[in-house]
Amino acid sequence: MFTTWYETQSRTSQIWLQTLHRHPETGFEEARTAAFVADRLSELGYSVVTGIAGTGVVGTLHGQDASPETPGRCIAFRAELDGLPMQEKAKVDYASEDPSRFHGCGHDGHMVTALTAAAYLAEHRQFDGTVRFIFQPAEELLTGARAMIADGLFDRFPCDEIYALHNSPDLPAGQVGIPTTAALSSADNIDVTIRANGAHGSMPHTGEDAILAAAQLITSVQQATTRLVDAREAGVISFGLFQGGTARNILPEAVRLEGTMRTTSSTVRDHLADLLQDAVRATELLFGVLIEIDVEKVAPVTLNDPTCVSAAVSSATRVVGVERVVENARNLMASEDFSELSSIVPGAYFFIGQGGYAPHHPEFVFDPDIIPVGAAIFADLAKLRTSKTLNAHQLS
Repeated sequence: MFTTWYETQSRTSQIWLQTLHRHPETGFEEARTAAFVADRLSELGYSVVTGIAGTGVVGTLHGQDASPETPGRCIAFRAELDGLPMQEKAKVDYASEDPSRFHGCGHDGHMVTALTAAAYLAEHRQFDGTVRFIFQPAEELLTGARAMIADGLFDRFPCDEIYALHNSPDLPAGQVGIPTTAALSSADNIDVTIRANGAHGSMPHTGEDAILAAAQLITSVQQATTRLVDAREAGVISFGLFQGGTARNILPEAVRLEGTMRTTSSTVRDHLADLLQDAVRATELLFGVLIEIDVEKVAPVTLNDPTCVSAAVSSATRVVGVERVVENARNLMASEDFSELSSIVPGAYFFIGQGGYAPHHPEFVFDPDIIPVGAAIFADLAKLRTSKTLNAHQLS
């Protein structure tokens, strides 16, 4: 039924995609994007609330026998509003009109996927309960979900389950991958400042060498990570910024490092945080420097709920067939603040494969063939998980 319906909807969905792609906006600045989404939902007959955490949007639709007073089970679907602060180099005829911003992660496609599912459900309200479509700001900043929660998201719009998807170059085009437990890693920011008494490069013994101390710290952290963390667990620390010095023959008084830590286990996350502190103390003793370190927890691990995973597998199988569903799919070491939402409401995050460049590449192009696949899975989940006939086993 969905496939036949989408034949008449596809042109509209393509126009939506091209419109959103031409006008990307970055985190908490998505006013035009949010208005576009809210207008489409309103046209479809949804009850729409805007301005949540600034630019967040929630659209609510009740099924055939539900109402605001008796909503039944409520299933939510999350999509992201924001683009990236980068220049697009993809050769598409609907390219970004802002040279400094680009939907280089596919959030425009995710929004259209959700809107397409919303359109289908609005025309086929033969489902029990209630559906909500949550359009979240600032996913790329990993702070938008937390901001929506702080603005009363789940108090104002209670949900029983929540789902989200992402395009993925790790899967062949059209395949659906559903991780069993961790779908995405946690994200933590590491800030390090090394302070020393500077010296001339010809007389390093008269001061302390902050450059060498920084190099040793990075090296010891990388070595310890591979030897003190169980190799069967996923954990990675990377430093992307190294600043220090003004001349080739002067040892500087300060060096600054910035890095990131990713894990798929809270136990490993805590272990690596302790490891960093131990490496700092050892480096201070060895080089006589003073080191300040701050590890900021940004986003937790995105953990899928077993019941929601089972539901997503069932819906994906009905949509694309069992041979194109990858159960227990590999997680990615990227991070997502959907984890903030699914730590409060049971949920599942899944992937749909596509070819081409990976997200965040300047030549990335979202594959529009994902739209009907993801939308059909969302629509099926809405009908499956709001059903009054779900028994206790299916709900647990």
